[in-house]
Amino acid sequence: MLVVCFVMQVWDVISNQEAVDIVYSTPDKAKSAKRLVECAVHAWKRKRRGIAIDDISAICLFLHTPISSEQDSPIDTVK
Repeated sequence: MLVVCFVMQVWDVISNQEAVDIVYSTPDKAKSAKRLVECAVHAWKRKRRGIAIDDISAICLFLHTPISSEQDSPIDTVK
């Protein structure tokens, strides 16, 4: 699962699907947010010529579900 948090200016120039595509196509996931911001800046310059670029920031969280096995379970169970 992926959670992407952006400031509003990013969504003005990049769609949800474009954001997901950019993040998942970045080989180094630690650099996903940086690449997303770079793409947003480029899109802003292309789509909003003459309008000053506002603050653009992003956070990408990659959430992984734990493997479902008794020994890997983080919750103790009573049998």
